[in-house]
Amino acid sequence: MRMPLAAMDESEGTCLPEEPQDSVLVRRILEGEDAAFTQLMRRHKKWLYRFISRYVGHGDDAFDLLQETFVAAWAALERYDADRPFQAWLRQIALNKCRDWSRRTAVRSIVQRATSELAHLASRARWANPEAMIETGDALQRLDAAIASLPIHLREPLVLTVLENLSHRETAQLLGISEKAVETRVYRAKRQLSRLIGRPDLQTLTEDDEP
Repeated sequence: MRMPLAAMDESEGTCLPEEPQDSVLVRRILEGEDAAFTQLMRRHKKWLYRFISRYVGHGDDAFDLLQETFVAAWAALERYDADRPFQAWLRQIALNKCRDWSRRTAVRSIVQRATSELAHLASRARWANPEAMIETGDALQRLDAAIASLPIHLREPLVLTVLENLSHRETAQLLGISEKAVETRVYRAKRQLSRLIGRPDLQTLTEDDEP
């Protein structure tokens, strides 16, 4: 269920003199007063939605990330440090959610482009050499299917480094893992592809030295 943006006072994250401080509301929530969390959401959702929108753009994604942020905040309230401004703590959670969204979106886009490129290569091969149409198309289809069958943690670094020519450092930053992990996963992905494909004409993709 999407969280609506109801009316809110113009303080945008600050409380009026007669209203309880954020830290007081957090304590009440931890004591079992769920309504206090609704008060926190009403106080912070307007500026928080604007912050998220600047990162991902307006629309459903921003609403979804706003809701994910509040859900994550609810789950982590026991770890909130009352000496730290609640707004800064909430912004950090939102930023992490936006980074995760950006990473997921980038990987999905790259996989889609890689799939389109494989289809384009197959089309070019058929045009240049009609006699090899069936063989080339079959090879690329098998390669595409083999890549798609890899576990996601192996498929993503393989697509990013081999098909998109990103460096291990760029791939590590995008996926949030170490460069060594990228190297190891790419190697394992190529080994699995080599077993799945089992064809000399596609072995160049899987040739690599063990890390």
